[in-house]
Amino acid sequence: MINNNKKYSHDRGDQYPLVGNFINYHISQQLVSKAAVARALNIDPKGLAAYCKRDTLQFAVLWKLSLVLKHNFIAQLGEYLPYRFETIREKALKEELAQKEIIIQKMEIQLEAFREMMRKQ
Repeated sequence: MINNNKKYSHDRGDQYPLVGNFINYHISQQLVSKAAVARALNIDPKGLAAYCKRDTLQFAVLWKLSLVLKHNFIAQLGEYLPYRFETIREKALKEELAQKEIIIQKMEIQLEAFREMMRKQ
């Protein structure tokens, strides 16, 4: 007999977080009903309840949930990956921070030179 089970379903959360738990938890933390979320997604409330019980969801569903709940589930799930991803905004902030640190170093040198000049007077 042929086994029709999907390969990814054999490890049920051993290698990835269970996305339904994230969604259910986030909805319960917000002051919004599941029925309101289901209406915003244009799905039946039973469909949303099924999402909350699922191990995995399609990217499009996660995207829509992120927009409706104003929460980035994709980034949240990405935090569980074993390697670090830097967003464009994070890279820009790091660059800006490095530039500010250079300016601070220059100002500290100028301040020390000014203090030396004041001591000599």
